[in-house]
Amino acid sequence: MRITTTETETGTGTQNSSHRRRKGSSVRGPYTGVHRPGATHPIASVPTATMRISSKETEIPGGHGRPKRSSSTSSLEDAHASNPAWVILNRFGARRDSFDGDRTTSAVSYTSGGKEMSVSFELAMPPETSLLTLDWPQGPRPSEGTTSYPYVVAAHGNVVLLEIISTAKYPRPTAIDYFVYKAKASGEPSLTRLPVCYWKGASNRDNPRPRIMSRVAMGILSCSKDSFVVAEMERRSYQHSAANIYLFCSGSEDWRVFRDVPIDHSHGVGWWSTDAVLSYRRRYLIWVDYLRGMIVAEVAHPGGDPQEPALWYVPLPVDPVLGNPYDSDRGRGCPEASRNVCATHHGIKFVNVNQCGGSFSITLWSWCEDETWRKDAALDAAQLWGLDCENRLPNVRPEFPVVDMENPYTVCFLLNEGHHIDPEATTWMIKVHMKKKILLDCTGYSNNGSSSHQNTTYMTARRMSERLSFISSEMPYYLPEQTMKRNVKTCT
Repeated sequence: MRITTTETETGTGTQNSSHRRRKGSSVRGPYTGVHRPGATHPIASVPTATMRISSKETEIPGGHGRPKRSSSTSSLEDAHASNPAWVILNRFGARRDSFDGDRTTSAVSYTSGGKEMSVSFELAMPPETSLLTLDWPQGPRPSEGTTSYPYVVAAHGNVVLLEIISTAKYPRPTAIDYFVYKAKASGEPSLTRLPVCYWKGASNRDNPRPRIMSRVAMGILSCSKDSFVVAEMERRSYQHSAANIYLFCSGSEDWRVFRDVPIDHSHGVGWWSTDAVLSYRRRYLIWVDYLRGMIVAEVAHPGGDPQEPALWYVPLPVDPVLGNPYDSDRGRGCPEASRNVCATHHGIKFVNVNQCGGSFSITLWSWCEDETWRKDAALDAAQLWGLDCENRLPNVRPEFPVVDMENPYTVCFLLNEGHHIDPEATTWMIKVHMKKKILLDCTGYSNNGSSSHQNTTYMTARRMSERLSFISSEMPYYLPEQTMKRNVKTCT
């Protein structure tokens, strides 16, 4: 047994003493009929008209591993209890040229080419999604031909890992920079560019080349309020029972490489392809292949010379795909659209949306202390659509599930009517309590927004994020309450 998990069953169990309830925190809750206001409510700085449905139900969220706030901040929490403790981030962010930042969540840094830039966050309550924005404060974008949309690679605690690609006219090369955004409870957030990771093979040890990192296989672990670890796992076709780990610890000047790290219990790891990387507690990084299972790494806290991480394999509670999963026509498909492993304050959760002919079923699982899976709740298509009393949601299979970080039985889903077919279609984000079978919240996004340049930029970012998984982040919890008060976009 490697990882100990604790969990509070909302309304039915006892709360572990390590879980501290955040003052004023609540989840919009049950109602017998879905009340949908007739008018839509646009969100500031978001290109889509947004329709919001919500109600109230008090839940007891977990606060595992998060710092206590000062009394002065706590008093503000009472007045602004609707601020999110966590958010759902779109993968691609927006870009704003000649913008000086919002002076709330903004943090400034420099690209490897020496150009000043800053990033900011437009935050919203789940199930509404939040956006990252990249700003060029000093005049227009760096040079003609430069196209740079920020990409959210991973997030954990108060840190977010970002990838920013800058391309210029030939013959200048493409620059791929990785930054760590760090939220701070007091003072301004920071934005730190990571050093380049160099590939030092046997033939080029004296002339190492910059290594192209895999954004899919990279993760970030917040080890404390000041320290973090960034890691990438690399597996070769011949490495059935081992992997290479590239590791960077905050405060260091270079990457460490651990080659051929053994993977315990590595049966079923063949044909591996990483779909997601998540962080758990302050010690574990988990690489997930939704057709194979999980590879868990126990990472020592930084401080001194980093140690080789311990790796072991854990299967998912679904039958793995045998043999080569790649299809000659459709490739590997998009398993992350129907499956998600999520790290919450109550442990590791797994959501599976299973297609059953023309219908579907949804199952929620918990990873237990003995590293087995427990089935927590299930919902079929008829039960889900029965929650939509006004029959306003599209009858499509829910996609890209995200488990609420504070309520272990609440899951957010994306309902896409088909933007690729109908540009006027509405995309819905819904929040469902799987155990109580309650529709908690709905948000509808329509593409009939403003045609202004800024709104077009935001729309482009959202469209670029389609068919990509979301990132859960509790970064807002670590921002000062004054920042949250000015930055959060809400609908009432």
